[in-house]
Amino acid sequence: MPAGAVTWRGETLRLAGACAGLLALAAALGISTNLLRPKATRLPWAGDWAHHVETKAFRAGIPVVFLAGARARAHDPATVVFDARIPEQYGAGHLPRALNLPVADADRRIGEYAHLLTPRTPVLVYCGGADCTDGFDLAIKLRGYGFEDLTLYPGGFAEWKQYGGAIRTGAQP
Repeated sequence: MPAGAVTWRGETLRLAGACAGLLALAAALGISTNLLRPKATRLPWAGDWAHHVETKAFRAGIPVVFLAGARARAHDPATVVFDARIPEQYGAGHLPRALNLPVADADRRIGEYAHLLTPRTPVLVYCGGADCTDGFDLAIKLRGYGFEDLTLYPGGFAEWKQYGGAIRTGAQP
């Protein structure tokens, strides 16, 4: 075997070993990072993503924002923020300026907020966390009422609180 072929084979094996080591390191870092995340925001190892809140929102054409986007929207005075949870959960803690509009009561209570809303009013909707679908269901209802600028925050109250977002308690925004 010529010397050049031996060198090429050796370099190929060295490169393949380095790639395998890099992949193993990346897998270990990914697994450890996921395990260190708060339980409410961990990525599942396997799951039926067809029923995941973000997937449902994507299929329904409802934009989704994550923590940074939710913070920007929640601090924008033009945006109306709706908490889709029941009043007891809302009272125990909610995002600043959030108005309580439980999805089950939306038809009856939307009129309470009519003075704040037009079809083009930016609206941010959230609920308890990544496993909660009430925010998505409320966003669908609001779109049915004619609202055009809807955004869903699927991380919800759990993620907001976990990452140090300011919260309010009680029945007032």
